[in-house]
Amino acid sequence: MAKQPIKKSNNNKLVLGGVTLAIVIALVIAVVAGGSKDSSNTPMSDGAVSAGENQPVEVVGEVLEALPESGDDSTLGLIAPTLNGHAFDGSNLSVTPGDGKPYMVVFLAHWCPHCNREVPRLIEWQASGAIPADLQIIGVSTSVASDRPNYPPSQWVVAKGWPWPVMADSKSMDAANAFGVSGYPFFAIVGADGKVKVRASGEIEIDQLNQIVNTALTS
Repeated sequence: MAKQPIKKSNNNKLVLGGVTLAIVIALVIAVVAGGSKDSSNTPMSDGAVSAGENQPVEVVGEVLEALPESGDDSTLGLIAPTLNGHAFDGSNLSVTPGDGKPYMVVFLAHWCPHCNREVPRLIEWQASGAIPADLQIIGVSTSVASDRPNYPPSQWVVAKGWPWPVMADSKSMDAANAFGVSGYPFFAIVGADGKVKVRASGEIEIDQLNQIVNTALTS
């Protein structure tokens, strides 16, 4: 008897088709998930954002020139810019010069050895009771680098015992650039009238802090 031709099954095509479909679905899911991760700092309906080591910062007002290495600071007496930003957890946090409160904004980098020495000094300053009761102290975590020491900064500030609010700067360092940061740590004292009173960079001893702050707030 003649052998009947054997018909080849299409199961392989079906299997391959199923694998292809699965890959396409997986790629779509990956793209969507990746897009969600990249947009994690997009403002939500209530103005807050999701948690992150960097957060978007809105600068309102004139940006200050960088603090010169020597000589007079041309920004003294100018109205400081407003910073509308967020804490590491995504909650809203702002520096609003001219709201009737004096501010001391401290710009810190987690990898900076000078910052790591200055933070305990600031905590000691608080413990001494010498800080004026109406002075609003806000830290700004900036120049974040995942390949440098003490990353992430959200854990670094907790480990250091930082007692004040911390604003997370944007990746492009909008907050730091707005205040003309030239090094770390960087201090900017803004009076209740919203004007820049003092800017300084580097480690500052407690006696100097008392003198600088008292002079700034009475000028």
